[in-house]
Amino acid sequence: MVVFRQEVVLTDPEAVVALCRLIGLRAEAGSADPGFSYRLSQAGDEQVTISEAVLDGALSFRGGTEVFAVSQARGVRYDWQIAQEAGTVIGAPVLFRPGRQGLVVAEAMRSTNVYLPVERVQATACTLYGTEAPVAFNSSAPASPRLGRTWSALARYGVDVVRSAAFDEPLVRAQLARHLMVGMLECFQLVGDRHQRYLSMEAQARRYRVAVQFFDDFASLPITVEDAARAAETTTEVLGRAFRANHPLQLSPAQYLRRTRLAAAHHDLVGADPAAGDTVREIAARWGFAHPGRFAAAYRAVYGVTPRHALQR
Repeated sequence: MVVFRQEVVLTDPEAVVALCRLIGLRAEAGSADPGFSYRLSQAGDEQVTISEAVLDGALSFRGGTEVFAVSQARGVRYDWQIAQEAGTVIGAPVLFRPGRQGLVVAEAMRSTNVYLPVERVQATACTLYGTEAPVAFNSSAPASPRLGRTWSALARYGVDVVRSAAFDEPLVRAQLARHLMVGMLECFQLVGDRHQRYLSMEAQARRYRVAVQFFDDFASLPITVEDAARAAETTTEVLGRAFRANHPLQLSPAQYLRRTRLAAAHHDLVGADPAAGDTVREIAARWGFAHPGRFAAAYRAVYGVTPRHALQR
C-alpha cells in the first residue's frame, strides 16, 4: 500500500479545499479573517488517514464527504450542523457521514481527524457482526459520553502511531485501521439492534476460541479447516469471518493452522540432534510441509534463519 505523509501551512481557504478533496471531503471553505492560517500534518494509506490541524483565525466549511470522518477539537470554537443535528466538538467527537451535507464554523482551534473509506468500514462491519446490511448511523454524536471518551483515546493512540516510525510498517497500519474502524462502529450509534450485534460478536468470538483450541490441540494430526469448523459448529465461511474479526493479524483459519505447525516444527528443529539422524526434511514433513524449499522460505520469514541453521546450532 502507498503511504503518504504531508505537512503544510496554508493561508488561502481555497488551498484548504483542494487539500481536503484529496482525502474525500467535498466542501467549500471561506474566511474573512486577515490572520487566517491552517497548519496541517497528516499521514495515511488506502485504509486510514489521520490528521492534526491547527487553525489560526476563523474558517467555515460547507459540504459533504465521500468517507467517514471523525473530528475532535479543542480551542475557541468548532460548531457543526448536519441535517437536523447541531453541536460543538470542543471536547467531544463528531462523525461526518457520506451523503449528508454539513456546516462547520471554527475559530482558533486544534483538531484531530480520522478518515476511513466507506468500503473498508463496510467490510469490517460485515466481518464483525456477520451481516451484509449497509453501514448507517443514527447520529453524528457518540452513543454515550463514555463511548465518546473511548473514541478520543483511540484517536490519540492513532496520532501517536502516526507520529512514530512504526506507521511505515504495513502490519502496524493494518492493525491501527482495524482498531479505528471497530472503534467507530462501536462508539457511534449504528442503525439496528445493538443487542443483536453483540450476540453476533459473542458468537464469532466463541467460534474463534473453539477453533484456535482445536488447532492447537490437534495440529499434529491430519486435521483440516473443515474439521475446525465442525468443532466450532459452523461453516468454513463463517469461521473465516470469525478469524478476521478476532485474530490480531486477521489470519485466516488455514494461515493459523500453518503458523501453528510451523511453530511446532521450529520446536522440533531446536531440540533435534543431527548426529542422531534428524533432518530438516523429515521434521518439515512431520508437520505437513511436503516441499522443503517452501518450508525453508516460510520458516525464514518468521524466524529469520534457515531451518538448517536452527537444526545445526
